[in-house]
Amino acid sequence: MHPDKSRIIFLSRGIDFVGFRNFWRYKLVRKRNIRRMLKTIERYKKGEISKEKTLEIFQGWQAYAKWANTHESRKKLSSEINPPSLSERIKNRDFLNQS
Repeated sequence: MHPDKSRIIFLSRGIDFVGFRNFWRYKLVRKRNIRRMLKTIERYKKGEISKEKTLEIFQGWQAYAKWANTHESRKKLSSEINPPSLSERIKNRDFLNQS
């Protein structure tokens, strides 16, 4: 093995491979990929790019991110692009209060 190209690390740190941080039982999206999507959303909020272009980029990012443990992250980013309407928020609160 080449000493510059290989090294021994703890698995608890995860292995950076093909866009993900791979751990023993799960994998996460690289932080730089999440930051890049957040920058795209900020550009949309500033009016630099259209909603259609933002949704197109986000759809591609979701297709990539769904292979990792990112359900909450994807939900949060989606709500930044498409904030829930007042009726949806009221409905969700009513749903949560029924239990």
